[in-house]
Amino acid sequence: MQKALVTPDRIPEWIPGTITMDSSGRDWNGITMKGYHYDRQDAAIPAMRDYMIVAYDGNPTTMLRTSGGSRQSAPVGRGRISLLTRAEQSTWCWAEPIKVRHIYIGHDCLEDTAQTVFGRSPQSVEIQDQVSAEDPVLLNCFQMLENELRNGGMGQRLMIDALRNQIAVHMLRRYARIRLADESGSAFSPTQRKRIIDLIEDQLSENISLDDLAAAVGLSPFHFSRQFKADFGIAPYAFVIQKRVSKAQEMLRRGRLPLKSVALDCGFSDQSHLCRTFRKIVGVTPAQYQNRA
Repeated sequence: MQKALVTPDRIPEWIPGTITMDSSGRDWNGITMKGYHYDRQDAAIPAMRDYMIVAYDGNPTTMLRTSGGSRQSAPVGRGRISLLTRAEQSTWCWAEPIKVRHIYIGHDCLEDTAQTVFGRSPQSVEIQDQVSAEDPVLLNCFQMLENELRNGGMGQRLMIDALRNQIAVHMLRRYARIRLADESGSAFSPTQRKRIIDLIEDQLSENISLDDLAAAVGLSPFHFSRQFKADFGIAPYAFVIQKRVSKAQEMLRRGRLPLKSVALDCGFSDQSHLCRTFRKIVGVTPAQYQNRA
């Protein structure tokens, strides 16, 4: 009987270390970020459920990977990444303590993205381990995910969805044995535009996800994001924020409502988020705007 594939939360059973950050408790669909301090060790990596991307933040060392009869060795350190494929056992060895961040991205995400972009599923796409690679795109995604983990903020679900899809497309383009065709999508129909706007306006007080918006018009999140920006001129999460501020302006013009109530009705996490975002877009605070109305 085939053993179950190992989830990110169980990885410390095979690679013991000190956890420095963990997104497991967040609503990050299809992607997880963790940070570790590791002592020197020989780590027998199990067959994992997800793909693992490793960013190195500490002192340089040499990484040795063995799998079957093959051996690979390369220097790693700040500015380098490693990529470990899913469902494959291997052993990784390093001789000095290291500080790392991990991104785990689900197979379903790559499968959906590959089906959308390439017209074929990841079962037909081969992604091999990378012991040491220079990849500014993935390092930038690490930084943006860490910022979301530490600071959060309005529109986080849309931001995480966008980053997850960017990582999936980049992995398929750079590390998979398949060629990305140049595709361009058509604009939304008037019916689709109305459906998108109605959904956003009806759910402004809720946490609207990119998946929900894409599903409303029958597109993948990747194609929806690209098509939305081409059609509306801004990214989906920025459009949602603009709509929330517009609703706040409307409420403030109607009467002297408590700012806490306005924030909640418009989908802001609290009054301070409303004030910061409102001032950034409108140029004045909600209270100043209310006094002028």
